[in-house]
Amino acid sequence: GNVETPLATLYGLDPANPNRGEFGAFVTASVRKDIFKNVTYISKLDLYSNYLKNPANIDVFWTNQFKMKVNKFLQVSYSLDMLYDDDVKNPVAPTHALGLQVLSTLGVGFAFKM
Repeated sequence: GNVETPLATLYGLDPANPNRGEFGAFVTASVRKDIFKNVTYISKLDLYSNYLKNPANIDVFWTNQFKMKVNKFLQVSYSLDMLYDDDVKNPVAPTHALGLQVLSTLGVGFAFKM
């Protein structure tokens, strides 16, 4: 029958060694800004360079969030996260990096006091 390939193999992980050390520089920047009275923009950018392996390939994690208070009962948020790390292997093409990963999330919150 068919033999299933373990996820660790697909993603280039060694199950016997769960840790991997790196040496490099990490920089983070964040901003929080009220765009309108009821809309807030929050952004955080993280950059990392591994000095020991391909220091010019900078890992990027950038998260952006918009929070809007519609009224005292309803709040809406939208998030857009982007991640690039050349060490994350593509399970479809294991010799290549996965590339830019994007996550988009819409949240709606309801609240009331009793």
